[in-house]
Amino acid sequence: MGKLKIYIFLFVLLIGLLFVVESNKPKPIDWTPSFNRNHKKPWGTYILFKELKNIFPDTKIEVIKKTPYELLRYKYYSKNESKKAYILLNNYLDIDKKSFEKLLEFAKKGNTVFMAATSIPKFIRDTLNFKTKDSYYYSYKDSAKKEMYLTNKYLKKEKFIYNKGFESVYFDSLPASTATILGYHNYKKKDFINYAKIKFGKGEFYIHLQPYAFTNYHLLKENHHKYATNALSYIDVDKIYWDSKIKSDLDISDNKLRYILKQPALKWAWRLSWLGIIIFIIFRAKRKQRIVPIIKKLPNTSIAFAKTIGNMYFNQGKPKDIINKKITFFLEYIRNTYLLDTQNLNEEFRKRLYHKTGVPKNEINRLINYIIELQKRDEPQEHALVTLNKLIEKFYKKTKM
Repeated sequence: MGKLKIYIFLFVLLIGLLFVVESNKPKPIDWTPSFNRNHKKPWGTYILFKELKNIFPDTKIEVIKKTPYELLRYKYYSKNESKKAYILLNNYLDIDKKSFEKLLEFAKKGNTVFMAATSIPKFIRDTLNFKTKDSYYYSYKDSAKKEMYLTNKYLKKEKFIYNKGFESVYFDSLPASTATILGYHNYKKKDFINYAKIKFGKGEFYIHLQPYAFTNYHLLKENHHKYATNALSYIDVDKIYWDSKIKSDLDISDNKLRYILKQPALKWAWRLSWLGIIIFIIFRAKRKQRIVPIIKKLPNTSIAFAKTIGNMYFNQGKPKDIINKKITFFLEYIRNTYLLDTQNLNEEFRKRLYHKTGVPKNEINRLINYIIELQKRDEPQEHALVTLNKLIEKFYKKTKM
């Protein structure tokens, strides 16, 4: 017992040392793109969502946790209805065709759809009649300036320098009759269109190909918050639907241990604890467990007893008594084995017996009907006993298949 206490003490000490070492390590930055309003990591949109009230002070903000199809499928628009905007922000716009059809209807009635994404599905590009391209490649270590700016004449023409989160995708073509160019990015002294408005019905689509410009990292970097604010200033509505469904890293684990499993020190402590418990159980079980004696199964003498009683009645020449005993034994078997009430052999009883045994309904009906018939007879003959015995044995055989 003394050695066991020493082992436990050393194990706890090891866990404590591991916890101290891991907790003093600097927490690594999570650069996973999420565009999630609840995430404070660099590529989340926590800051933008919190600042929406300042950007749009008189506008109601509603978080949507459904697809556009689920939100808008039963929506009917009236002439006096206030204008609304639907904001979708993600690196890849993973939207289904049914949802996009609802967004088209939404825009057609005079509303606004703002999409900021690097990759946009082909059916959206085909419907709105624009093309995108990614014809050049650059490294994150590239020293060439990567700038973005807006073309609105009422805004100060200010260029914003981007290094991280700068994408090489741009508009290759836009519909001449419905599109307006709103912004460019510049790479190696060449301008590429990255922001445009496309009219659709009474409304419009604002499409931006640099979604990282709206994330936490850039809203905290130098003056980049001005760019994001100015890019969103085109939206003039009474209500904004903020998409919280179509996201890269939307799903948050429901595991109650998610905090422990996300912290490296706690995660290792948790694993070592379980390992220690398993080792402890194995060694303690090996030392304490005694040999389990083999207990012989008691012989089943009920069948032999039944045969003996049956032969006795048969030799006395009383088929009625044997039939009654056989029926009683059979119904007792049904009660004990299938837990069914045998007082009333009605249709409900037969249906339940069928479901519990799997014996065909016609065979059950034939057996039960024959039992009821024999119970009514005053002096059944020996052939009735033979028939009853065959039906019961057939029933037993079917239940054991």
